[in-house]
Amino acid sequence: MELRMNAPASTIWQLWEDVANAPQWDTDVRQCTLDGPFRVGTQGLCVLKNGLKMPLQITQVTPLRSYTNTAHLLGMRLTFSHYLTPIGTETHVVHAARIEGRLSVLYRPLVRRLLQAAMGQALRNLRSLAEARAVQDTREPLRATR
Repeated sequence: MELRMNAPASTIWQLWEDVANAPQWDTDVRQCTLDGPFRVGTQGLCVLKNGLKMPLQITQVTPLRSYTNTAHLLGMRLTFSHYLTPIGTETHVVHAARIEGRLSVLYRPLVRRLLQAAMGQALRNLRSLAEARAVQDTREPLRATR
């Protein structure tokens, strides 16, 4: 899934790093926590709207460009990759998912459909939030210094 957003990569990155507030844009998630800073190796937990608990770990971070996290759910390993590419005043945003594991053969078609719908909605919500913040940031008054 991918979208262009009329917001700088830094605004989108701040939203991604703020895992506790991910439910503001990822509406399939009820709650998310990390057990440390947003960096490789940090583990956490997301509780989905349906109550399923999804342990996760951040596995790759390139600040302001990309990050990847893996999660385990119903005997499957889900790898979520997130990419930012600045294009002028806009940012091209990609969310991708890979499904692996011994039970993935059974669940892959269903999980793929669910993920496509959820990721599409999450990207649209992220765009709305990022663009609103970008507009707000441009309206902030400049403070005079002495």
